[in-house]
Amino acid sequence: MKKEIETTLGTLIRMERKKAGLTQAQLGKRIGLGEARVSKIENGAPITPEVADFILGKMGSELQLKVVNKENDASSLSFLMSVIYHYSKIKGISLDRAFRYLKTFKGLEYLNRFKEIERTLSYEEIADNLSIICTRNGGVL
Repeated sequence: MKKEIETTLGTLIRMERKKAGLTQAQLGKRIGLGEARVSKIENGAPITPEVADFILGKMGSELQLKVVNKENDASSLSFLMSVIYHYSKIKGISLDRAFRYLKTFKGLEYLNRFKEIERTLSYEEIADNLSIICTRNGGVL
């Protein structure tokens, strides 16, 4: 039986760091964080959307990593991070849990596909739409 790997922002950062062949200290130096902070983030320490946006943006520019798919730009990443942050607050869950839930049950996929429409809505309306999509895909909070 294959063991499922939990995907968090920290594990995504770790995977990309390892793909680039960097230690935590090397990545930290390149993106302006200490080795201890990189370690904490990779191991699930809570981070704000602004910090996540900063880290992913730095990793993208410093390491030439694709941190979003090719249809996205920096403003789309900021929008996604902002929505994840507000979703976590509206639903009363951690930022990391909100990210995993939206990723697992296709909320982020939906948001990516319809971001231009969703940008015109309030965060509460976006959260309602994402909850509907995630529920349809088996999600339960």
